[in-house]
Amino acid sequence: MRNNERLNRSRIFYFSLFVFFLIVFGYLLVALQDLVLPVLMGTLAAYISLPGINYLRRKGIPKAFAIIILLGAFSFLVFVLGQRIVSALPSDKEELELRIQLQYKLNENFLAFLGKENLSSKGNIIDDLVGDELNQIFKSVNSFLAFDKNEVTEFQNYIDNSLISERVLFFYSNNLKHPILPAPEIEEKKTTDSGMLPLVTSVKSTSKIAIFLNAISSWVILPFVFIFILIDEGEIKNFFLGIVPNRYFEMTFAAFSNVDKAIGNYLRGTLLQSSLVGLTIFLGLLFIGFKIQAAILIGIIAGISNAIPFLGPIIGLGTGVLYAMIVEGIDPILPFMPDNPLVGVLIVVLTAQFLDNAVFQPLVLGKAVNLHPLVVVIGVTGGSIIAGFWGMLLAIPTIVIFKVVISTLYRQAKEYYIIY
Repeated sequence: MRNNERLNRSRIFYFSLFVFFLIVFGYLLVALQDLVLPVLMGTLAAYISLPGINYLRRKGIPKAFAIIILLGAFSFLVFVLGQRIVSALPSDKEELELRIQLQYKLNENFLAFLGKENLSSKGNIIDDLVGDELNQIFKSVNSFLAFDKNEVTEFQNYIDNSLISERVLFFYSNNLKHPILPAPEIEEKKTTDSGMLPLVTSVKSTSKIAIFLNAISSWVILPFVFIFILIDEGEIKNFFLGIVPNRYFEMTFAAFSNVDKAIGNYLRGTLLQSSLVGLTIFLGLLFIGFKIQAAILIGIIAGISNAIPFLGPIIGLGTGVLYAMIVEGIDPILPFMPDNPLVGVLIVVLTAQFLDNAVFQPLVLGKAVNLHPLVVVIGVTGGSIIAGFWGMLLAIPTIVIFKVVISTLYRQAKEYYIIY
């Protein structure tokens, strides 16, 4: 009787403790949501770095110095990549010009695809079959690219100060003639009473350095998370194991070990695989004649997005196609490469995906994760709904953790006769 009372009290205590920690964790997750991603990324970076730490320690380098070396290498890599990305990002004026040029190219290619001289003329068989449906998609794209009122004012200021080239004005004027949702009309050049052109008042002048610093301001905590997790000698794991009842100790320890192994292998394999894909696309775009800044930016986007199953290649292809539609005149390095940038991007992305499926995944990633495709699709979609791009990126590692934990706990519970 007394043993049953103790057992019931233990169950109530542990259940109450679990609920308490769950409430506290949920509150902190909401209150400190801006820190969740940096902490998570710092933890993942530490996981990825463990083999490097072990390698340096085997070479006789103390652990503290090994951590400093890896942190310095990561910091240098982030600085270089960040500098490249920021330098490749368009300014406010360049962004408006790119949108005008992209809208012009889309309108031109859309009419050519349907075999029409203008939107009211008769088209080809594709226009007869799905013309109405494509018009709706075309309308949405034009609506997205069209300027709002503030952007029209900003663009007008650039025109008044002679900062817009004649070619961009030509694109803009043509956009007004035939898109479904044309951008707002621009006014003629205006001068002040003194005959001088007015100063630009609504143009943003944020420097690229300020943009970069603002983007990383919430990530200052990442290196501290990285350092303290690598310095840890098992205290974190021992803390969680210490609050587990002795009856479930072996089961929990096995779950910790299996998750540590599975998530470490997956993250390191995915990082190397995505880096190889990004490098392949970067080199391929250079070969077909893209500028190095554009090739770097597209390669980085394609490499990062490649970690997202199914959607990653589409994101990489879409980014390359968008740039190919607005670039004018490419000079391929190799003579047999196509002069058409769209064809070149398609060849580069298909080549990268072939190498990924035939070489990179089998050799690098192997069977680090074995999930049903339906689970992957649902997980990526759910991650995008919850946390956007980062949710898609981290969906599969999260699913891997849950899968390993549940399968390990179930197997261990049966082995120790906790369940039948």
